[in-house]
Amino acid sequence: MRTFSRLIAGAFVACLLAMPLPGFAQARDGQHDFDFNFGTWHEHIQRLVHPLTHSTQWISYDGTDTVRKVWGGRASTSEIVTAGPSPVELLHVRTYNPASHQWAINGTSSSDGTLGSPMYGEFSGGVGKFYDREVFNGRTITVRWIFSAITANAYHFEQAFSDDGGATWEPNFVAQATRTSAVAPSEGANAAPSASHDFDFSYGTWATHIRSLRQASWVDLTGTVTWRKVWNGKAFLEEISAGSGKTAFTGLTLFLYDPQARQWSQTYADGSDGAFNTPYIGGFRNGRGELIGPDTYDGKAVLMRDNWSQITPNAHHFEIDYSLDGGATWHPIFVANLTRTGPGL
Repeated sequence: MRTFSRLIAGAFVACLLAMPLPGFAQARDGQHDFDFNFGTWHEHIQRLVHPLTHSTQWISYDGTDTVRKVWGGRASTSEIVTAGPSPVELLHVRTYNPASHQWAINGTSSSDGTLGSPMYGEFSGGVGKFYDREVFNGRTITVRWIFSAITANAYHFEQAFSDDGGATWEPNFVAQATRTSAVAPSEGANAAPSASHDFDFSYGTWATHIRSLRQASWVDLTGTVTWRKVWNGKAFLEEISAGSGKTAFTGLTLFLYDPQARQWSQTYADGSDGAFNTPYIGGFRNGRGELIGPDTYDGKAVLMRDNWSQITPNAHHFEIDYSLDGGATWHPIFVANLTRTGPGL
């Protein structure tokens, strides 16, 4: 379920889990592995035109990679835009799971507005390796990413495919990155004229008062919500922090627009594990936004609906509802009123 809080285990259990067991080495804390990457980079890219065909035809081009810190470094966004008359816009959202000590890297492109399956991996000896299984030209293959040769102002990236279960690898995308700035530029200066502007109202920093239904009781929370632009406003990333003590939660919500379907998708990742859920899909009509998707609530399969209403320049209302009858009736479980407190980043 897309939950906004996951209860913390009791102190005694937590202490037991934190104690090293005899004969087992403690896993390293890797939540700052990508700290080297924050800032702005020039990338010289070489791409194999036809992977897994014994082709030797490579093309070269250049791009800019803008990397921003999220959750104090326990997550980050990487926006890659290639140069040329038809630039490619890519986004990678990297989240760290403190329980598994692994990173997940989720990728998407502005051309389709869908989030791909995550790659999982970790850093060891200054080298980061990440893997997943994907369908390529009708066949399921293994994909590997490697970050290596990392210094303060440069690093090397390689993507490789394997169609024999990892016995052999063929590199097909190689980039040499060189730092151009230690910081990322302001997100507020630019706006993409060709983008959907449904969520433009949300860009900025907000104070929120929340009522959340938990175990048949309503709980009141306060918090902060910050909306970030992606690709100059073609997409958005919402960072949420609310509650305190056992009610505290942090989360990320990624909003992507599909220009073909003319619909928005949004998917949420809770700070406890950084894993993105199944997306909700929808759009805006008459000043009200509704995104709906299948989910579970209280052990039952339901439809879940996120909706935005009462939108003004400095305030809006947000609500999460569930339905057991296909959308004929809805039941609220999360209600928030937001007031603008500042501009975006």
